Amino acid sequence: MIFTVVLLLKSYYYISDMKKARFYLVRLPIISITIFLFCCVIAALIYPGSHKEIIGYQSDYYSFTHNFLSELGSFKTNTDEINTAIIKEDNTPSMLLFNGSLILIGVTLILFYLNFKKVFGLIEDSSKSIFYSKITMPVGLLAGFFYAGVGLVPHDLHFGAHVFFANSAFLTLFFLCILHSITVYHSNFLNNSYVIGYVAFCIVLFVYLRIIFFGPQIGPGKIYSEADLMLQVIAQKSIVLTFMAAILHQVYGFNVLFLSLIHISEPTRPLYIS
Repeated sequence: MIFTVVLLLKSYYYISDMKKARFYLVRLPIISITIFLFCCVIAALIYPGSHKEIIGYQSDYYSFTHNFLSELGSFKTNTDEINTAIIKEDNTPSMLLFNGSLILIGVTLILFYLNFKKVFGLIEDSSKSIFYSKITMPVGLLAGFFYAGVGLVPHDLHFGAHVFFANSAFLTLFFLCILHSITVYHSNFLNNSYVIGYVAFCIVLFVYLRIIFFGPQIGPGKIYSEADLMLQVIAQKSIVLTFMAAILHQVYGFNVLFLSLIHISEPTRPLYIS
């Protein structure tokens, strides 16, 4: 009788921990990515437009090919322009939507990797998987901090700090993806197809890092062509969308795992997840 009660209590707390972890590794990322994409679309629709005198470009709308995402998060438009005749319009609504949702993404990454480490210990995964999950966690926290920093410091508040946060976020993300992939690779319960997905993203991210660090430099006082601007802008949007897709792929794998664990009547070791 006592043994049965103890077993039931262990099962209850085990399932409770799994449900909590599922929220941070599955539900919250889906909610945050949905909010971020929605806010970006609305922010882009209400963006006043921009003027880039150096390339002779002017528009009264947000351009997918000529405006960086960070321009959605600026207090005013055209803040990089030196010509005082160029009007700097108020951009507060777009700024609040974009920066607020980006901070949410950063916080979500932090919460994701805080629970990432816990899950592998909770399911009693391989010793290597548990070891690498512990190394992955602080890198994930750092990446989340940098992404939140991009939203907290708009580029027209302090351009240098904004660029530092943005570049550091993507650079940290590269090492995070490698460690995350190694952790999943050594897992007894997650299929290696999720490793392939993240490794593919690592390759794409490596190409993007070369573009932002060694490609044409865009910013106040810089000389660049329209092609240079388009390369950086399109590359930025491409990597952000690819990152979202890579995260959702991992989320799907964790969701399958959690559903199998939660429906197990006793806290025994889960079956291999395909």
